[in-house]
Amino acid sequence: MITEITSQCPFDIPGLFWREGRFSISDATTMSTSADPLGRLEIVLPEALMNAVPKRRSEFLAGRICAGLALRAAGQSVHVARNGRAPVWPPGVAGSISHSDGWAIAAVSLTHSAIGVDCETIMTDALAHKLHNEIISDAEALFCPDTMPFASFLTSVFSAKEAVYKALYGQLDIMPAFLAAELVGLTAHALSLEMQGKNVQVHYHSNQTECVTVVALP
Repeated sequence: MITEITSQCPFDIPGLFWREGRFSISDATTMSTSADPLGRLEIVLPEALMNAVPKRRSEFLAGRICAGLALRAAGQSVHVARNGRAPVWPPGVAGSISHSDGWAIAAVSLTHSAIGVDCETIMTDALAHKLHNEIISDAEALFCPDTMPFASFLTSVFSAKEAVYKALYGQLDIMPAFLAAELVGLTAHALSLEMQGKNVQVHYHSNQTECVTVVALP
């Protein structure tokens, strides 16, 4: 079951239809919600995922619930096709789905060329120390504000790079390593990343336990 559905986007991005919710891991093949103002929605697991572990099934169903609700708010069909693990959005729709530790988010737009959304639980200090060389360079680490714990900073940058890769997915031949996108700027609300000669602005919001990032390409 997915609960606590909200349409309140934490970012001021015109034309973005947003749904997020909380869910629990269960041995389920369907998931539904009646918490959305637009009414009840139920998603049935595709046959190809029937043998997946409960965590994978629950994440998929929760993500598709949020995606269906966001699409419905945009006046579109709630169905999202699949190409491997990637969602296939209806014609004229850009969208993205993310999930982390019982938290799922979907965002869709009819006016942007691509959307990338990512949500993450803030890393522990030990995990941040272990992984930081795989995610950022020494030059990127210098952007960490004095007022932000390094684990929160690293999680936000990791999430931002994930959001960029999702937004650019259709333009990439292979999924790049995390160091392929470089952090070149940071403000209180946005990160600037450079990748393949492009500068991409990533909106971010974080607290002590979680962060979310969004890329909305014009």
